[in-house]
Amino acid sequence: MNSKAFAIFVGAIMVLSAFAGFVLMGSDQSDIPVESSDSGSVQTFGMQGNLVEWNFEGLQDVLEMAPESTVMAYWLNMSASDNLTSAVAVALPDSLGLKYSSQLYSTKMERMANINFNGTWAEFHWIKPYAVGYNSLVIPYENYMMIPTGSDFVTVMGMPVLFGTQESVPQVIDVIAGGMPTMNFTLVGDDRSDLQVAALGSGGPSMPLSGAYQEFYLGVKATNNTEADGYSLNAKIAGPLSSTSQRIEDIASKNNLSVTAQDSDIDVSGSVASANLESVLTAFLGP
Repeated sequence: MNSKAFAIFVGAIMVLSAFAGFVLMGSDQSDIPVESSDSGSVQTFGMQGNLVEWNFEGLQDVLEMAPESTVMAYWLNMSASDNLTSAVAVALPDSLGLKYSSQLYSTKMERMANINFNGTWAEFHWIKPYAVGYNSLVIPYENYMMIPTGSDFVTVMGMPVLFGTQESVPQVIDVIAGGMPTMNFTLVGDDRSDLQVAALGSGGPSMPLSGAYQEFYLGVKATNNTEADGYSLNAKIAGPLSSTSQRIEDIASKNNLSVTAQDSDIDVSGSVASANLESVLTAFLGP
């Protein structure tokens, strides 16, 4: 989402005071305790129609809701490390959930995900359910109630909350309602990383490392003592071009990461100091 779209979204939130689920921009939610929402119920939202109910423990769960044309997706555990969340917000700046995470809902966002497909995008936000109290205009689609937020965006409450444009959200609902999800991501496993990013080279030069590969995966996990030990990083790149291979070698060498090449694939692993996390993520995830 570009800066103009963000500005429109912020303005829409500020004037739609009837939507009690959103908090006015500029409010301070630093005193809101972080509570696990796993035991919550989607019925708490008090919305009619279908609500999103889906596992949200990692990127594989996200891809099960993603349309077939998805070219990039990421999942972030925002409760794992403030430093990790801040670094991801710099490395992946076009994210509503990252930019306004403390100002969107009446409870804190614990996890979020973003998917890119068909030239558009959608996000998933995992929050503790609360009574939304919204009873104005909704746009029904497959019995899911899309709440308009400004002229371009809609929200579907649930666990996770689905947010995106009026064009993108129905495409995701189609998958959630039983349509075919993407099956193109083969490197995503169950490594329990706090940040999981996957991309396809077919997405073009806007993908991480300019999309000069067949497939890309990056996982970053906060250690038990993040300040002292930093983060563990694992990256897999399938079918990189020679220029991308050299670029990966340079990033790894600069940050003392190990590189293993097997056939036409490259694996990168190692520890990243907290102070270096932002620069390493920017290097791997930038175009």
